[in-house]
Amino acid sequence: MNKKMENNGTKKANASMKNTNVDQRIKQSLERIKKSIEHKSQINIEYEKDKITNLDSKNSIPEEVEENLIVSSGTKVIKDRKFINLDWTKKNYQELTFINCTISNSNFSDSNLERLRLENCKIFNCNFERASIQDGFFEDCVFYEKDKQNGCNFSLADLMRTEFHHCNISMNNFKRANVFQIVIDECRAQGCNFQFANFVNVVSRTVLFSSATLIKTDFRYSNFEGVYLQKCDLSESKFISVILSRANLEEADLTSAEFSPSEYDGLSIFKADMRNADIRNIDVRKLDFSGVKIFDWQQQFFIENLGIILYPDKS
Repeated sequence: MNKKMENNGTKKANASMKNTNVDQRIKQSLERIKKSIEHKSQINIEYEKDKITNLDSKNSIPEEVEENLIVSSGTKVIKDRKFINLDWTKKNYQELTFINCTISNSNFSDSNLERLRLENCKIFNCNFERASIQDGFFEDCVFYEKDKQNGCNFSLADLMRTEFHHCNISMNNFKRANVFQIVIDECRAQGCNFQFANFVNVVSRTVLFSSATLIKTDFRYSNFEGVYLQKCDLSESKFISVILSRANLEEADLTSAEFSPSEYDGLSIFKADMRNADIRNIDVRKLDFSGVKIFDWQQQFFIENLGIILYPDKS
């Protein structure tokens, strides 16, 4: 009887210990789950906090406008920046590249900027007078401030072998600039001043030759007074209401151009290639068209301009 009671007590004690162990394991499991949930919640809170912080920092960055640019010996590319009132007068900064930059109201006069490269830049109201920009390359750039309707000043600048591709250079001043071998390709160049710009290389006192590529560009209302563009490529460009007084376009390529100058006294177009050109508003009696090349269908303009009435042949 006693043994039986002892066995029952032992069983109850073992059962009690077993239940206690189970309770402890359940409690530990619940604590681990709780900690895991708290940890995940903390991670999510920190993640959301980081996202908000990043958004705020991104939106709070102002568009910084700089009034100074320090160029070191290792500086080659300047990207995604905005400058105003730079004074680079007589500075020597060669082989620089600006990408997606805006430069306003700055002075580069008398500076050496040879091999300057501008890509997708906006250059507003800047002075490049007498600057050396030989072998420059400008692509997809705007040199014309639409709101103020003014361009940049390149007067007396050295732009030898400089290239403008898909740019807006309207209202820019190139008066007496050295533009030998310049390339202006598919640009908007309305109201530009090329008065007495130098497209010529003088080899000797008696030998000189001109070289320029001014193609597929709208030059309407521009001033080309006194320029020498002999044998130059002016094809597919628009010379509407331009000033060509005392200009030399002898043997120039004017194929498929729109040619309607407003002033052309003293203009020479001897042997110019004007095939497929749209020629208008010219008194052919005031110009020497000797050797000028045209297509058959273009004869009508010259005949009508001379007051000749043309009848078809009877057959």
